[in-house]
Amino acid sequence: MPYRTLGELRSELLARLGMGGMGASGGSNQVSMDSYLRNGQHQLYWTQEWRRLTAYAEVTTGIGQNQYDYPDGCARDQRILRIETTISGQYLKLREGISTSEWSNMDTQGDPQRFERFEQILVYPKSNSAYTLRIWYIRDLGRFTEDGDRATLDDEMILLHALANAKAHYRQPDAAGYQSQLNSLLGSLRGQSFGSDGVYSRDDVPMSERRPLVVGRDV
Repeated sequence: MPYRTLGELRSELLARLGMGGMGASGGSNQVSMDSYLRNGQHQLYWTQEWRRLTAYAEVTTGIGQNQYDYPDGCARDQRILRIETTISGQYLKLREGISTSEWSNMDTQGDPQRFERFEQILVYPKSNSAYTLRIWYIRDLGRFTEDGDRATLDDEMILLHALANAKAHYRQPDAAGYQSQLNSLLGSLRGQSFGSDGVYSRDDVPMSERRPLVVGRDV
């Protein structure tokens, strides 16, 4: 079942706040209600790496190239989880971080070993052949500004977040109860989002770091 829309969530948020008589739009409170919902989704989005938003894209390297655009699905927030490539039919993980000595030899060529996240993805060393980079990422949030825009994250979680903050703002006595409900739901969803093998160390050393080819020596 699809998640509820911004308009539907606003209508319920108003009702839970005792403002249902203002109608679904919320009248003069519409901007505030929408802000609670949008801000809630945004904050929750950054609390963890949501498994249901995990995707990957494959990019083919160009010979002598080392800068690549972010996949369309994460071009805004650039939440890269990891990058892999295949060498002799085996997947290898690129290590994040390019050392000072490697920066001094950026014209070296070889198979992909390391990367950095800048305006574009920078891969070291420059490619000496066509490799496939598999880029795993967390999808950007969808638009959430119009009444018909659907939530990207669990809509009940967004509603609870908005309720806890709105009730605290209006000094309603049950604000703490909604915060407790939100914390319990977050704990449950966090357990579903991460499997037993779902934690990746960004500093893991690849199975093998091969010596790159040096221009003028090897090529």
